[in-house]
Amino acid sequence: MTRAKQLVGIVLAVLMVGIVVPTSSFAAKAVVDSYATWQKAARALEPADVLYRPTFRAGLKQNSRIDVLAFKRPTETRQGVKYLSMLITANYSKRLRSFSIMEKRANVKWAARRVADPGQRLVERRTIRLKDSQTRVRATIYANCAVAEPEVAVRSGTRCTKADVKTYGGLLVMKAPTKTSIIVESKGLSYSQLVRVARGLKQVKVGN
Repeated sequence: MTRAKQLVGIVLAVLMVGIVVPTSSFAAKAVVDSYATWQKAARALEPADVLYRPTFRAGLKQNSRIDVLAFKRPTETRQGVKYLSMLITANYSKRLRSFSIMEKRANVKWAARRVADPGQRLVERRTIRLKDSQTRVRATIYANCAVAEPEVAVRSGTRCTKADVKTYGGLLVMKAPTKTSIIVESKGLSYSQLVRVARGLKQVKVGN
C-alpha cells in the first residue's frame, strides 16, 4: 500500500471519530470517492480548477483511480452534488519505479502536509516553473537517505544528495498558484525525473 493510500485511510479514520472535525456534522458529510480520469475528478469539485495533472510521467502508467477525500456541498444546479476538495491522490508505476501525487485545497491544515520523517533529509530548495504557466513556485526536495544510513539520522543538519533520491526514494513539496499544496513522492526515479514530474503538472481545465 502506498503512503498516499495510507494517508487517505488515516485521515478518513480521524474524520469519522471526530478528532479534527470542526463541527459534529462535518464527519457525517465526509466521503471518499474515486474517478478514472483527472477531468472527471475536476468536474466533481468546486472550484473545478484546483487540480493539477502530471503531463510528464517518466514512462509510468496510472495504476489507480483518482481518490478524492472531501465533504459534500449541495448545489442548485442540475449537476447535483459538488465536492469541496480536501485531499486528492493518484498513483503511477511500472515495475519497481513509481510516484504518487497528493494534492490539497487551501485552508485545510491537516491534508497533504509533509509529516516530519526521521528517515528523510533535505536535498535542496529550488524554484520551478509549471507547465504552460509563467508562474514560478518554490519547491522543497527530500530523500530517504537516513533510512538506510542510521548514522545520518542521528546527526542534525545533514543533507541527502540528489543521487539519494533515486537510491532511497524522494519527496517534493510545493504550492501551486491556486493555493493547492502538492506532494510528489517517488521510488526509483532520479532527482531530475522527480523535478520534471512536478514541473510538468498542468492545471486541469474542465471542458478542455
